[in-house]
Formats: sequence, structure tokens, C-alpha cells
Amino acid sequence: MTRKIEVLDVREMLRAKEEPFARIMSAVKELEPNDVLELHATFQPDPLIRVLGKQGFTHAVVQEEAEHFVVQFYQGDTDVPFFHLDNRDLDPPNPMTRTLEFLEDHDACASGALGVEIWNVRVPALLLPELDERGFTYEVNDEGNETVQVKIRRAQ
Repeated sequence: MTRKIEVLDVREMLRAKEEPFARIMSAVKELEPNDVLELHATFQPDPLIRVLGKQGFTHAVVQEEAEHFVVQFYQGDTDVPFFHLDNRDLDPPNPMTRTLEFLEDHDACASGALGVEIWNVRVPALLLPELDERGFTYEVNDEGNETVQVKIRRAQ
């Protein structure tokens, strides 16, 4: 089954004092079990997080700027949330660079409060020793169809 990240940016709606809830819920209904909804908002949408949590969604939140929160919703239950990066359309070395930059740029990754799940077209052979050296653990799952899932988190 192909995975995808469905991006929905509601920041302009929020700035215009419009209500994005119906649009968000419509996007949620379109998700397949392995898909991720990536929501861009001007604040951390705690009420939405609660609503979708009751529907079985886990979430990961990253604050990019003062009024730019990226919240990813996905099916599954883990002890730490995982932020998803789809690297399948990137040429080498960009998947490795993007992954390492994300891990370095987000303190929650360094503390172990947030993991990263990447989707690559092949096993990232050069990335894995870098992760070992930086104190991260990983699980590699080759799903076929040019999708290799790698779950990365701080070693406990």
C-alpha cells in the first residue's frame, strides 16, 4: 500500500477568521490507513488534537515559527510521536541531508520526545552509520513498491 502525506495549510483561513474544521475533517475522511495529514496552522490546535485523538489518530507537532505550527495526524499508537518525512522524490544525498537536518533542528528529537519516520525509495545505507554515531536508534522496514520506512528515535 502506497503511503502519502496530505498537506493542508489553513493559516490563511485562520488569519481571515474563517473556520477550517469542515475542510480538515473532509481531508481526514480521505486518508488511507498509512497516510498522514500534515496540517499547517497559526497555533497548536489542541481541540482538534483531542477530537482526532478520540478517532484513533496520533499526532506530532513541530513549531516552525511564532505563528506556524505543523501538526501531523496519523493512525497508530506509539510511546513517542513520530514526525514523517517523505524523501522518495528526492535525489541523493538530499534524503540523508534532510533527515539529519530535521534531527538537528528540533530539540524534541534530541531529547527523545519526538521520533522521525522517513520514507525512502531504498535503504539509506549511508544514513544508518550516521544515526548510530549520533546516538539514534532505527528500525528499517522495506515495504516494497519503492518505499522503505525508517523509524528513528533517540537511543534510550
